[in-house]
Amino acid sequence: MQKKSIGFGSRGTILILYQMLAYAGYTAFTNFPQNAMSQYYGGTTTTTLMNLIGSLAGYLITYFIIAPRIGRIKSAKRVGIAIGLVSLVFCALICVVPPTMITLWCVFFVLVLITTQLWACFFVTLLIGNWFPRRKGTVMGIVTMSFPIVTGICLNLFMIQHGISLGKGMSLAEANLAAFSPYWLISLLGIIICGLFLKDFPEQCGAYRDNDKSFTAEMANQMLAAELEARKKSVWKRSKIWGCKDWWLMAIPNSLLLSCAIAFMVQIIPVLMRYNNELGVLAIPGFVLMSQGYSAVLFGLSIFACFGSWLLGVIDTKYGTRTAVFITSIMMLISGLVGIIDNPWCAVAACWILGLFMGASSNFGLSAIVRYWRQEDFPAVYSGAPPLGTVIGAALPFVVASIAARFTYNGAFLFVALMAVISIASVLLFDPKGIIKYDNKLREAAGLPIDDVLEQRLNREKNNRRTVVAINRTAAK
Repeated sequence: MQKKSIGFGSRGTILILYQMLAYAGYTAFTNFPQNAMSQYYGGTTTTTLMNLIGSLAGYLITYFIIAPRIGRIKSAKRVGIAIGLVSLVFCALICVVPPTMITLWCVFFVLVLITTQLWACFFVTLLIGNWFPRRKGTVMGIVTMSFPIVTGICLNLFMIQHGISLGKGMSLAEANLAAFSPYWLISLLGIIICGLFLKDFPEQCGAYRDNDKSFTAEMANQMLAAELEARKKSVWKRSKIWGCKDWWLMAIPNSLLLSCAIAFMVQIIPVLMRYNNELGVLAIPGFVLMSQGYSAVLFGLSIFACFGSWLLGVIDTKYGTRTAVFITSIMMLISGLVGIIDNPWCAVAACWILGLFMGASSNFGLSAIVRYWRQEDFPAVYSGAPPLGTVIGAALPFVVASIAARFTYNGAFLFVALMAVISIASVLLFDPKGIIKYDNKLREAAGLPIDDVLEQRLNREKNNRRTVVAINRTAAK
């Protein structure tokens, strides 16, 4: 039996820090231009359209170029570092291109979207799956706190810094560079610490998966060698994933949760500004993070989002991704229904509830694959999955902006409520046993042995849930 370890180990903690910094850079350079710079470069409709193009292009590169070669990539770490450095170049370019060259700016912004997505959301996250196969829910619950912190707090600071720079007579390019430079530097810091201290697998630098020290170094190295060999024989080819019904039933809610959160967070300033005068009672003069009504709401949103990210990550780890996704879908439904009401305090409540599941929604795409598929199949499924999440995630910011332009953001919240209903229905229909049966069928056809590894994992989830129910009943008595 494997012993539970407290903490993540020194190298594991460094990896968590690297993922948080990568997510912070990704969020800043994809979110802030749509929230704060769109007025100079064609408006929200233009920037969300570029988001659609860039996200789709990033997926196509992943699916047609990276996925077929995932088993032959010797070091995801090194590829990720190279793409990360390239992304920083494009991030600098979107700061200096003037508004008179909107077409060129749009090209660079699309390249930012492609490269930061591949770096922060694919290659760095692959390392998380390699290092924390059993504790990925908890780890992702921690690292995705970067999203609400950057969106809720740093976006406010960015806008203040940007406004101050313009007020001092700086050019737009100088103001952009001054406001974006901290995020450029933290992204570079993350890349440097990865290059110095991390490897693709913990065994390669004397660490342990999940920080589980019950294995000797010899045992860990044998397991690593066996897994690397098994990855070459993975039965989950791209065409096979398309035919797995339960992959779709889990991918639909995962995609809708994350996409609806992103769709609103890249437009959160316009959502709140229409109520900014009424929200002024929340402002605290002298406290820069809550100096105005909208900034006070953003600060509260970041607190709710950090708590939600951690809590739902723990639920994911202990009780299964399906349970966590179902709870999150209920939160999205409530947020959408409350946001329909044209009232400033309903808008605040809707945004804060949205914050609760914003960070957590980023967890599930990774954790579902790690939990319901074999460890050796994780890279193949993660890179070769159908483009559902990418298509929805790229399209919804544009859809929400279009709905808001015609019916206000209250109409957009109604759209979110409808998406939540679809999400709830899909997760209720999802059955992990369907994946097990499909996996057995593929392995039998490939001449590979059939075992009960996935069945045992599912039974552990059931036992955890039964234990909680028993404890609750005892407490009630």
